Amino acid sequence: MSTFRTNKKLIRTWFENNIIDDTNYLPPELMEVPEMEVINALFACLPQEKNIADKAALAIGISIAKLFEKDKEQAQICMRRFMWHMNEESGNIGWGIPLAFAQSLAHSEKLAKIYGNVLISYIHDKEGDSNFCDHAPLRLTCYEAVGIFAKAMPEYKEKIISIIENQKEDDIACQSISQKILQELKQ
Repeated sequence: MSTFRTNKKLIRTWFENNIIDDTNYLPPELMEVPEMEVINALFACLPQEKNIADKAALAIGISIAKLFEKDKEQAQICMRRFMWHMNEESGNIGWGIPLAFAQSLAHSEKLAKIYGNVLISYIHDKEGDSNFCDHAPLRLTCYEAVGIFAKAMPEYKEKIISIIENQKEDDIACQSISQKILQELKQ
């Protein structure tokens, strides 16, 4: 049985030296390790530099989607963990979480049906109580995440387009990425 620390080091080194995709997303020696052991080590990679974080997000997404087919409750615990990290009350800043959240949904239609609207809610600034991500640097990745999600699950495109078009985004960087995502979704 591998350990968290060993897995984390192995994954980081492998990400630094490899290009990954939907079939080649983990070091070969971890492909048969139980998903939860790998997912926990991948979570530790999310706050790393963008190259590592993006690869970790993809690997988490694929792993959670596979886990959902075997153990729905454990996969949903992972999804609730994303939501907790995005919640201001948790005291956590969810670096990398929106992208991992999006990749999980992009790789599982069933998870998308359950949690798609939660991901979208991070960019929807509405009156009253909401999940809107107030922290602009983190919100940048929320926009990127909904873009990934919409490309994988086109049935959510119109809703995302409507939210972005009606949004009064006050952060310049978020304004820029939201408009870029909007243009991509309208093509």
